[in-house]
Amino acid sequence: MKRLKEFTFVFISFLWMSNVVYAQQKIDSSAHQLDSILIVEKPIHYFAQTDNLNKIKSNELNNAINQDGIASLLQHFFPVQINSYGIGNLSSISVRGGNDDHTSVTWNGIYVNSLTLGGADLSLIPALLNGKDAIILDKNTSNFGGNLSIQSNPDFENKLDVYYRSNFKNFSSFENNLGIRTGNNKVQWHSSLIQQAGKLNYPYLDVYKFSHPIDTIKHNQLNAWSAINSIYIQLKKQQQLSFGNWYIKKDKEIPSIMGTNEVSSKYQKDASVKSFLNYKKQFKENILDFSFSHAYDYMKYTDKRLPTDTFLFIDSKYISNRFSNALNYSDSFAYHLTLKTGYTYNLNVASVKEYGKKIIEHTGNVYAELNWQYRFFKTAFEINQPIASFKYLRPQLYVSAAFNTGKKINYTVQFTYADKYHFPDMNDRYWIPGGNPNLAPETGWTANMEQTGIFTSSRKRQEKIWENKLAFGVDVYYSKINNNIIWIPSYGALWSPKNIKTTQLYGATFNLQQSIKQAQNFLFSYNIIYDFNRALILKDETNNSINGNFLRYNPQHALKINFYIEQKYIGIGANYTTMSKRYTDEENIEIYALKPYHLLDVYINFKATIQHQHTLQFLFKINNITNTAYESIRSYAQPLRHYAISIIYHYSKNQNQLK
Repeated sequence: MKRLKEFTFVFISFLWMSNVVYAQQKIDSSAHQLDSILIVEKPIHYFAQTDNLNKIKSNELNNAINQDGIASLLQHFFPVQINSYGIGNLSSISVRGGNDDHTSVTWNGIYVNSLTLGGADLSLIPALLNGKDAIILDKNTSNFGGNLSIQSNPDFENKLDVYYRSNFKNFSSFENNLGIRTGNNKVQWHSSLIQQAGKLNYPYLDVYKFSHPIDTIKHNQLNAWSAINSIYIQLKKQQQLSFGNWYIKKDKEIPSIMGTNEVSSKYQKDASVKSFLNYKKQFKENILDFSFSHAYDYMKYTDKRLPTDTFLFIDSKYISNRFSNALNYSDSFAYHLTLKTGYTYNLNVASVKEYGKKIIEHTGNVYAELNWQYRFFKTAFEINQPIASFKYLRPQLYVSAAFNTGKKINYTVQFTYADKYHFPDMNDRYWIPGGNPNLAPETGWTANMEQTGIFTSSRKRQEKIWENKLAFGVDVYYSKINNNIIWIPSYGALWSPKNIKTTQLYGATFNLQQSIKQAQNFLFSYNIIYDFNRALILKDETNNSINGNFLRYNPQHALKINFYIEQKYIGIGANYTTMSKRYTDEENIEIYALKPYHLLDVYINFKATIQHQHTLQFLFKINNITNTAYESIRSYAQPLRHYAISIIYHYSKNQNQLK
């Protein structure tokens, strides 16, 4: 009876908030608790999916610690495509051939995606991971490209953890990272400070000039720093309260494209403040999760016609605020049933001169999910109602069925069907001139079959225990997207977005991982990812000749291999990436296509451990050791061979070591 009263109270609150949401007409997003951290972009399922191989925990990073920021880490260790405008410049993500705004990126539950532009600039995200931090790519969400969540998770056994790293690179650039985590079994406090600076005047091969000379990029200076603070409190009766704040400031010169002698005057300034407050209560068989978050983003882009001009040719400023509130509740019943329900409310405010007015929108969604699990079988059914103050969209469905063999030989196969959608970005609807407030949402569906297998074993040899973990994954998928939003010429030189395309994305991803280790004395690990993807135009209402062509910047084949081997004090590793040809226009003109390329990075790591608490590392890395000239985005220069030296100090002491 007590549990029935609890559920009735939450259900009535849910219905009341749903009416408020519906009356104000909002949009999409919700919240889910993962390891004590709120995920604002709610996965369309809350169901136990296949074991996610697209996940990296901080204590499993080993060789990933050598990567140059979050974009590089994703490019090497995840089945994603990272499109970069060069070192220090904007980097975006593409999953399964989708656009950058088809993938939601969250940091501790807060959107990193721009409220106005839609996509997420990965160059703004610090890559300082420690403790129980994790990066998770969940492709089974309501977004066509899934959700990438970056989580900072507390370790209540920690007493004091100090992490410091200095990177010294070519091109007069450096980076300093400092992270401190301290507390007890009741309270944990995390604080991080990240600084980046450099001229970044790297050499590149200019393939757009006669005789392909080696040139040096100019006007590319970077100054950026971030401050991150979080506190986690364990209350009585299985309650937890969490608060976090992240501030970032980035000043960046933007260089000219290749093939020109122009002296650039472009400049971009970014600033962002993101905060969250989360309360979680765990009952005997149910969970209540309630949260607030706020994201403030500022961007200013300027340019001059001539460097000597005293006035600005372009002076564009974006200011946006997103206030979010979410509630999630789950309860278990007889017959192996679990019911989960919740809502999210977002208040979105944008001030952009080119919009002509301040934009205020109410967005959100409400959902209910029913799970059934019996022995090795699991099923889930969810209905999710996205609501927007500017457009109605029908309820979205999700259905899943899975079979798992158990823990000893952990093999899982899962079949899913999910409705997908994407609301047009504010720039698409309000930009003057050209914005189209009558745009329809992009809608569609995805069906996929995913298999994973994880095999673990341990053997004792010569009084030493050796652990072996082997994992594989196969993910086959098909997506169809209707009402694709494309900017096309409208009147004269005026461009405007229209819903004119139907596209399909299908393919398969194969992943093989293995690690062999013996305590702190030996480690060998490798990770192989092969991604096959065909992103095609099914129908274009304005140009039938491109039907059947490939979408821009999507390779059909991508292979990523990385390995690391460590013998107590010294380790060596390598990252290899190859990409097939990519078209840069929808007419698929061969002369404009980007050529296939191969990249190889190698590094060596020296490590010393003192009294089991202090670790000192010295890293030397050679990026692009083959000196390959390549392009990620057409006409934007990428560096040739370059080097990095890193010095890392780590101190860790937990509660058990004090006893």
